[in-house]
Amino acid sequence: MYDFDKIIDRRGKNSAKWDQRFIGKGEKELLPFWVADTDFPAPSAVQKALEECVRHNIYGYALPPEGCEQAAADWQKRRHGFEVQPEWVTFTGGVDAALATAVCAYTRQGDGVLIQTPNYTPFFETVKNNGRKVLENPLKLVNGRYVPDFEDFAHKAKEAKLWMFCNPQNPTGRCFTKEELERFAEICLENHVIMVSDEIHGDIVYEGNTHVPLASLSPKIRARTLTCTSPSKTFSVAGLGASAVMIADEELRRQFMEEKEKRCLNTNVFGLTAMKAAYTEGDEYADRLVSYLQRNRDFALDYIKREIPQIHAMTPEATFLLWLDCGELGIRGEELEKFFIKAGVRLSMGDAYGDRSRKFVRFNFGCSRMLLKQGLERIARAVEREKA
Repeated sequence: MYDFDKIIDRRGKNSAKWDQRFIGKGEKELLPFWVADTDFPAPSAVQKALEECVRHNIYGYALPPEGCEQAAADWQKRRHGFEVQPEWVTFTGGVDAALATAVCAYTRQGDGVLIQTPNYTPFFETVKNNGRKVLENPLKLVNGRYVPDFEDFAHKAKEAKLWMFCNPQNPTGRCFTKEELERFAEICLENHVIMVSDEIHGDIVYEGNTHVPLASLSPKIRARTLTCTSPSKTFSVAGLGASAVMIADEELRRQFMEEKEKRCLNTNVFGLTAMKAAYTEGDEYADRLVSYLQRNRDFALDYIKREIPQIHAMTPEATFLLWLDCGELGIRGEELEKFFIKAGVRLSMGDAYGDRSRKFVRFNFGCSRMLLKQGLERIARAVEREKA
């Protein structure tokens, strides 16, 4: 029913990931493993709902489809055990918009915002572009796995008004444990820090790990937390720009809604139509997707360990992203980017995520196994040429 091995040509279809301005064309075309979307078709329920919307043929100002808030709440309960009331749910045109709204709603110019590093680029941009201060809390790399530095976090929380958190984490692939989340939240509550949790990858978690929504931990934590999520990563609908923001506390919700109205951040009817369909009928698709991606992950990890031992991959506990340590290649920064382009692949460079070593890259394995194999083979050949 869901053929994730099927290759669908995305060239010339307005795909940022596959646009020839970034990957070229012809014999020199790069294989793209950079932009964090998958190359899989959305589930049939989403396609059917969108086709019905188009057949109506009137695209005026729209409200969320009836039952969309309930569908988002039910998905959280069904998939993650998080009890959400429909009235807690509001919508924005993507998680990035939700983050920017939260920064402006709960902080003022010059206020500190806590962010783990490495982290998703728009976290930094949102804080800086709105005149706030980034307080970096670097994760510690211990035996090939990133872990929190709670001592540093507690120190910087004293200066922070807001903590922007990414779990599961982009780009490292960490799925933080219940105990880690509880310690983070304890520190934030002690320092009266509002918590904003980006859980956009929460549906894509691999065996041995469990996604725990931060706000699900306790009533006290829930009252100080905004949960931001979206069907975009799970159901290949990122281009429709729709996210759900869940805010249990009435006063925090009021502040968020006021800021949202100032910014005119209503999402479009297609994004919310897709969201309702995905969260109502998408369970089997999500299960099969995660199973396929886990096999992709294991294939890539095994290939890199066997054929490209000079590159060290962090094992992602979630997401469809590999965080690769290329330090042993002896190439860094701009030269590292040139190396991979010469190899015939486009990856995301680590310095965009706050990696000051400039030796890491991010590799998206949300694609067909055949394409994944081709990309890894290109990198292996390039490393061999470099050695020679």
